[in-house]
Amino acid sequence: MTRGPAADHATLAADLTTLTGDDLAARLRPALAVRRWVDDVVAGSPYPTVDELVDAAVTAATPLTDTEIDEALAAHPRIGERPTTTHGDAEARFSRTEQASSDADDADLAARLAEGNRTYEERFGRVFLIRAAGRSRAEILAELDRRLTLDDAEERATVGEQLREIMTLRLRATFADTAETRSIGAPNDSPGDAPAVPVVPAGSREVPSLVTTHVLDTAAGRPAAGVPVRLEALGGDGWHEVGTGITDDDGRVRNLGPGTLAPGRHRLTFDTEAYLTSHGLAVFFPEATITFVVAPDDVHLHVPLLLSPFGYSTYRGS
Repeated sequence: MTRGPAADHATLAADLTTLTGDDLAARLRPALAVRRWVDDVVAGSPYPTVDELVDAAVTAATPLTDTEIDEALAAHPRIGERPTTTHGDAEARFSRTEQASSDADDADLAARLAEGNRTYEERFGRVFLIRAAGRSRAEILAELDRRLTLDDAEERATVGEQLREIMTLRLRATFADTAETRSIGAPNDSPGDAPAVPVVPAGSREVPSLVTTHVLDTAAGRPAAGVPVRLEALGGDGWHEVGTGITDDDGRVRNLGPGTLAPGRHRLTFDTEAYLTSHGLAVFFPEATITFVVAPDDVHLHVPLLLSPFGYSTYRGS
């Protein structure tokens, strides 16, 4: 059986509540090789759950300074190239796994990617970095071409965002997290037969809202206040609104809909245009929609949004 990059740590999730100090730091570094970030995350240990560790890790990595970005990039090989002896064993295993794709052996794509890497390095003075996991070489090349059109500030923010996405994936792999993580744009399952309005009246729970969220402006390194958010449930006749809210000064919406929801598909829609426009930023994604599934035994779902002018991502929080 082939072992993945995190196979040696497959049982760590059970011991996370006691993992601190140098032991935790050694497992954090392959996710993001920034000393200050490692120290900050270790300082908050121990973590009761992997979700809480990831939340703390994202917060500590937002933002990253230019020096920290350079520090982190030193641990990443160029896209399309094999890791060298200058990269740690754990980092090398992650990179090999993340860069595996069905078109990895396409000679034409490899040549174009190598040329793109050179052009990027001449343009920005650093190696091109992207979350390669889940992307084909052709998709990576298209994104490289797009990013060559960005200005220095936009590209620096994008690099920071990509480092955080890679960090999140590696942490969840390292600690064998079983929580479902969903990529933006991934295909949905068929909704099947759903009730007309899958909402159960609230009142039987101490938690006022089953679904909560927060929005983090990863480009500015601050909570995104004033973002309108809409929660909807999918019924047999389409989507139905079950709750709305606006992020507070901490970027959070704590009371968003009822305390109980029937199992099935739900979605959050964030009015990103309102936020971006109010801060004088370019609007590429006027809305960000995250579709997720409520399971019968769910008691609380926290669904954050990490937002920048030209990208967004999510994960299941705590």
